[in-house]
Amino acid sequence: MEPTQSIFVKALEHEKYREAVQLYIARWQKLDKADKERKLYQGFINAAAALDMLSRGNYRIAARLWQTYEKYRPMISEAKEHRALLEKADEVLLAQKRAYDV
Repeated sequence: MEPTQSIFVKALEHEKYREAVQLYIARWQKLDKADKERKLYQGFINAAAALDMLSRGNYRIAARLWQTYEKYRPMISEAKEHRALLEKADEVLLAQKRAYDV
């Protein structure tokens, strides 16, 4: 079975940001509130939501959502599982955000 992280990356690559958000919300909800990994996934959820907002021209909300991603982004290097896929997701997110930057 393909890991959620891989499906998340594919959704991002195809600019299906809402699908990406839904994938990680399901994973995020299963994590204990005290788990640091939960914050990492919250960051990814916010980044995908920010790209969705950018695609709709809502720059102010996108900027606020992206701030949360930047806050939790350093946690990627601490990830115990699927770090390579998380790094790939980060790479795709940053590239797509640059494409929207005005």
